[in-house]
Amino acid sequence: MRSLRRYASTLTSILGVILIIAGLLLAYTSQTLFDSDSFADRAASSLGNRDVAALAADRLTGAVVSQYRDLTPYRPLVLGASRAIVASDAFRGIVRRAARTVHHVIMSGEGREVLLTLSDIGVVIRSVLASQPELAGKIPEDTTALIASLDELPKGEFTLEVLRSAHGLSRWTRLFLISGLGFMFIGFMLSIKRMTALLQQGLALVFISIALYVLVHFGGRWAALSVDDPMVGKAIAGLWNVFSADFLQWVFALCGIGLIMVAGASSLLRRFRPFDLARIVWDRIKKEPGNAGGRLFRAMVLVCAGLLLILRPLEVLTTLAFLVGICLGFAGLREFFDIIARGAARSTAAAHPRGAAGQPSTVGRSASMEVVVVGIAAGVLVAAGVFFLNRAAETAAAPRAVDTCNGHRDLCRRPLNEVVFAGTHNSMGAADIPDWMFANQECGIVEQLDDGIRALMIDAHPAVPVGDRVKTVLEDETAARETYEEAIGREGVEAAMRIRDRLVGGTEGDPDVYLCHGFCELGALRMTGVLEDIREFLIMNPNEVLIVVIQDEGVLPEEIQACFEESRLIDFVYFGGVTPPWPTLEEMVSRDERVLVMAEHRSDGVPWLHGAFEIMQETPYRFRDPSEFSCEPNRGGTSGSLLLLNHWIETPPNPLPSNAEVVNAYDFLLARARRCEKERGRVPNIIAVDFYRTGGLMEVVATLNGIASK
Repeated sequence: MRSLRRYASTLTSILGVILIIAGLLLAYTSQTLFDSDSFADRAASSLGNRDVAALAADRLTGAVVSQYRDLTPYRPLVLGASRAIVASDAFRGIVRRAARTVHHVIMSGEGREVLLTLSDIGVVIRSVLASQPELAGKIPEDTTALIASLDELPKGEFTLEVLRSAHGLSRWTRLFLISGLGFMFIGFMLSIKRMTALLQQGLALVFISIALYVLVHFGGRWAALSVDDPMVGKAIAGLWNVFSADFLQWVFALCGIGLIMVAGASSLLRRFRPFDLARIVWDRIKKEPGNAGGRLFRAMVLVCAGLLLILRPLEVLTTLAFLVGICLGFAGLREFFDIIARGAARSTAAAHPRGAAGQPSTVGRSASMEVVVVGIAAGVLVAAGVFFLNRAAETAAAPRAVDTCNGHRDLCRRPLNEVVFAGTHNSMGAADIPDWMFANQECGIVEQLDDGIRALMIDAHPAVPVGDRVKTVLEDETAARETYEEAIGREGVEAAMRIRDRLVGGTEGDPDVYLCHGFCELGALRMTGVLEDIREFLIMNPNEVLIVVIQDEGVLPEEIQACFEESRLIDFVYFGGVTPPWPTLEEMVSRDERVLVMAEHRSDGVPWLHGAFEIMQETPYRFRDPSEFSCEPNRGGTSGSLLLLNHWIETPPNPLPSNAEVVNAYDFLLARARRCEKERGRVPNIIAVDFYRTGGLMEVVATLNGIASK
């Protein structure tokens, strides 16, 4: 019976340790490999590793030269440009997006081949080669590059199947951990010598921690040995380091828990003292074996250790430091528990100087008190270790590639509805666009984005090109005249109609969606082209989040959707929920869903196109004088979780920069924003102005965001 109990105790203890280790490994991989956002962030962060970056630059160069053979003589120049590209934030953003797609293929099992192909490279290349126009002109915008393939992974298909199987098991992570703890407790309770069982369980955790530590440090190099290409091998080692580095915190916490168990049990068993054990180990190392075979083995071990120390001094010293740290930690914990145990024994002896008839002896009481006190102390320390494991888990899950959002680190952790965006009213109407009449802004949308504008208010109309002009498609011209007189005034409407009359009889092109204010005859931009410009900005600036509000005049939601798909801006559109809690900017950047799109009139049938005044409230917008500004509710009432602050003076048909000088002034604009924040009970998320370069819009936005002050 005793033998059976001993075997059962050993078996359940071993099973418990195995389940705990499996649970921890699954927990870590769930947060680093199986979570698509975390996986993508780490893939992008890996470009900070020299070897990974070198492989990416080499592959990018090879892809460009192989697609455009005439660049062969320029290969050294292309390689230099590739290194600059790989080091850029724009390239990291592209890698993050591509890695998310690859992750879906890996984990879903939908594809047998996993190819990390990067699109949009042409945009980045042309930007980097701006100082070399001859070379830049040879590289088309739609250049793509294959950076990695499944075939290059160690045991590629097998590795993939292991990952997919582990992904399936990851849902049972919590069960593994709870079951492991349960089996270890059962093993402890079944043991005849419980302190010995606790000692053995703790030692198992310590030795496994050491093995995991060695795996983290050297696993990448071992994996690199399985591939033929040295550059690929180095990159694999670099990727291993990026994906496994955070696991060291888990290893340290697990080792600490094991040490607490060992130290607590050994203090009660009093079998040895830490420094006596160290002395015994050192004596065994110094002692020469008694036979030739033993001496030969000892010589080989010493030679290998010496070579390893010479070839890999930092790794060896780091590992030795870890082992020494374990020994010192154990020594300190052992002494700590020994002091507690002896103190408990003395207290018990003082309270019960000698045992009474029929009562437990003083020795028995002392031993029991030692166990209780040491158990409580060990439990507190183990709880601290578990807490540290949880903290380590949070660290491992945290994104690594997003360091700033909309230009500032402090904005990353804020939900979108707590961030203020600099916005432009009638963003498409700019004075630097030829033939655009009655412009509201100094510069076009590309320059606005470069200057820091992050909220665009654009008007979309159905129209057809006629010669070098664009004619608005009007179902009812008389009704349209009456409607647009409110926006651009009688003078503006008459100017539009004169131009329209001159277009009669001209050859019309295909109908399309254009950005215009009122009548496209007064100025128009093809919507798809503008969205392509926005997309290019997002590629080059991977940590920026935008809001686009579309005043859809006669344009159907599916037509807007078609423009987003044709321009491929759909790749960056936000698909998440639009009620609190909103995602943080960091989450939107990490998922690469960085454009919140709203339509003022119709949004039905398109999941990412939201009714503007269903999720957003606003202030009035028709002010003829600065004294008329108010913060009263307008469209959207007071129910939306976002607030639009309309801040301009209307002087149809022609907006006046002189008015912007007054109302966009820092003190004036900030005072109104503060007043509206107080009256409406929420920060203004979009501050939309005319002539954004005039006055202090950017400074006001920075002040409201708490990232700068005047």
